[in-house]
Amino acid sequence: MPVRSYRTLTAEELSIGRGAECNIHLLDPRISMHHAIIKRLDDGQLHLVAVNGELEVDGAILPNIALTHGTQVMIGPFQLKVEPAPPDVNIAVSLTLLHLLPDDFQDLKSRTHEPLRGASAFKKKLALSLVAFIALVFLVLPLAQNLIPNLHAAMAKLPLGFDRAWSPGHISNSHLHFGSQCSNCHEVLTQQVTDKACIKCHQNVAPHIANPKLQERVFNHNKLFMDGIRCAECHREHKAPYPLARQDNSTCVRCHGNIKAVDSNTKLPNIHDFDRDHPVFKLTFLTGDKQKKIERIPQTDKARLVEQSGLKFPHSQHFGKVQGPNGVWDIREMTCTNCHQQEGKEMRFKPVSYNRDCVTCHANQLTMGPPDALITVPHGSEQNVMNALKVQAPKQVAHYSESLKTDGCAYCHEINDFKAETKVATKTEAKADSVDSKVKTNPDDHLPWHVAPLNINQDWFSKAHFNHASHQTQKCQSCHAVEESDSSADVAMPDRQSCLRCHSGNSPKPKRIASSCMSCHDFHDSHVMHESLPEQK
Repeated sequence: MPVRSYRTLTAEELSIGRGAECNIHLLDPRISMHHAIIKRLDDGQLHLVAVNGELEVDGAILPNIALTHGTQVMIGPFQLKVEPAPPDVNIAVSLTLLHLLPDDFQDLKSRTHEPLRGASAFKKKLALSLVAFIALVFLVLPLAQNLIPNLHAAMAKLPLGFDRAWSPGHISNSHLHFGSQCSNCHEVLTQQVTDKACIKCHQNVAPHIANPKLQERVFNHNKLFMDGIRCAECHREHKAPYPLARQDNSTCVRCHGNIKAVDSNTKLPNIHDFDRDHPVFKLTFLTGDKQKKIERIPQTDKARLVEQSGLKFPHSQHFGKVQGPNGVWDIREMTCTNCHQQEGKEMRFKPVSYNRDCVTCHANQLTMGPPDALITVPHGSEQNVMNALKVQAPKQVAHYSESLKTDGCAYCHEINDFKAETKVATKTEAKADSVDSKVKTNPDDHLPWHVAPLNINQDWFSKAHFNHASHQTQKCQSCHAVEESDSSADVAMPDRQSCLRCHSGNSPKPKRIASSCMSCHDFHDSHVMHESLPEQK
């Protein structure tokens, strides 16, 4: 009696053969292990394609047969026939064994000798030897190195340890100098790398949040991170040549996408993507003496975007063709790099220095008197200037001092009059007992005036970083509109819309570069301002 069985198969391709992994398994020695496959070709039609066996149609051997209703194909001793398919099935086929094995097949098989006597025993010995070798090299020796103290100490002096066999991938360039010593990071066998192991080397890494209590609460006791977040969750080692620090936005958005859930008192908005919902930039202004106090002002608050640097500097007179100090024929072509000199691989800028950047054109401001009796004073402290006047023109100190106050030093600097300050301080003193002694008194009776302290900002974006080296293809004025600036109080920093002309968010867009959070923000020092004081020489 014939045996019938029905099956429904779902796959991109249906394999036919004697191999156990085939979708249609035909257990017959006359069928190849992978005989043929049923798949859809470029014409959209299902075809039966020969792989390692023959396909016969009406006595002809064909490599490729289109399967349509009624098609009959011989696959070895089996006949494949395409049947009518139900509505929800692409194709229905039946397989019928037409040619049984001959009666003497089993007898012939029993009388067939093994091709290689003893091959099975050799294979067993070889397999056992390989298993022992693998267990020794990849298990026993690494375990011994980590569990036997004397062996561990001895291996630490060698450039390569047995436990290097456990490494899941290449070490990043930052850790190559000790990459062969796994115990430097993996302090305890079978345990994850702890933050304590990272901090042993990275002791000066700043936290993400300046407030220690908020830092602890956000990263160690927040439901977003379960039991806390480890350094290794963002710094993924053994992934070289990929960056050690994760560059995607997902980890940042875990907090900043719903920032109120992390800190209910925060004033920060929710941010998911630079292109979509990043707020306007805030500029960092120095508002205290010696740059100890800063204030961050949104770029939309135009009325407050004023820099009180203590200088009088019009960019418009220092750009393009300008009049030099040596007469009407002294015309000079000036560019931004004449004064803003780059340093470092990120091309940050050195603070402007009088001796390096200004003296070529402005030495005349420190020279006074008639042509036959010129007096030159040094650029520096007011006391040194007064001492030079006393030596060179002792009888005209007051005259030259007033000249410097109105025309010389005042050409570039804001000047404060001690007498005026004393008068204001005295008036204030009548209303309050506490008055700043630096404003109230004159530290030196021989100085009738002094130059206002320089308060030049060197880092406008204190919570972001910018690499000028990556923008060398652009002109400075593409981002900094200073050609028409007539005052040193003007702030010519690019805004978010200016950046969006070339940059998109986490995903690239036509003619714009994909920029993730890490393109502009460093996780560990986002609240730290770069300390770069201007030279005052």
